[in-house]
Amino acid sequence: MENQLNNDKLEIIGRKRLAMSGVEAVDGFSEQVLNLTVLGNKVKITGEKIKITAFNKATGTLMADGVFNEIKYNAKKVPLLKRIFK
Repeated sequence: MENQLNNDKLEIIGRKRLAMSGVEAVDGFSEQVLNLTVLGNKVKITGEKIKITAFNKATGTLMADGVFNEIKYNAKKVPLLKRIFK
């Protein structure tokens, strides 16, 4: 069996062009907000005049143009007991 790593990659060029891999779904978008699911985690990208230029669900690649201000990853939380009793 082949060991496959699930990696996501984010590249921002001049705050105006975004390329991302590992995207499972586009959960919602507007000109100010882009909500994505990336490898099971939620990602929120904010900015101005955001426009998705390409999205391929099969390969998990997404490209967008606009002015990007903030990117937030909301990773799954580890249960409290697991964090306490490492």
